[in-house]
Amino acid sequence: MTAKKPTEAAPVPAPGRRRIIGTLTGLGAAAALSATATPAEAQNQRSSDAASRSRLSPRQVAAAFYASYNGDLAAGFERYISKDLVLHGFDGPNERSAWVAGDLELKASLTGYRLDVFDQIAEGTKVVTRWSLGGVHTGTILGIPPSGREVHLSGISVDRVVGGQSVEHWSEGNFGRFLEILRGENA
Repeated sequence: MTAKKPTEAAPVPAPGRRRIIGTLTGLGAAAALSATATPAEAQNQRSSDAASRSRLSPRQVAAAFYASYNGDLAAGFERYISKDLVLHGFDGPNERSAWVAGDLELKASLTGYRLDVFDQIAEGTKVVTRWSLGGVHTGTILGIPPSGREVHLSGISVDRVVGGQSVEHWSEGNFGRFLEILRGENA
């Protein structure tokens, strides 16, 4: 009888490692999508961006979109939010253009603006994101003059992502309280 030399088992990846690598890959792809193209390359870049977006998972698309709130928000809307979006905003169905304009105004009106994502959960084509944004109110928001108050808006959004873009979006949050603080009511 001969003794067999024990064989080494292949290393087992740590739990969640595959998910982390997938997220990092998606964020890397999102960063690559944010590169600018020269005018001569613009058409090819748009085709390439669309192809790259469609390879991202719904979770990766949502992560890249919400990350754009702390960077080039207008580009984030352009890349990750469908022109044919069905929008269910804080006040019911709304128009994509109103969402874009409102969020760009909000970002420009808050000094020290920052959006933090606390959770993102994906199932199929839907991604749920729990977030909070805030800053110091130094510009006019929705006709409300600067107050110098620190304000925060938090909420939960659901995006249905198809072909690398959100095609339907729902949001719920503390928008009423946010407006009260902006106006100095019950602050």
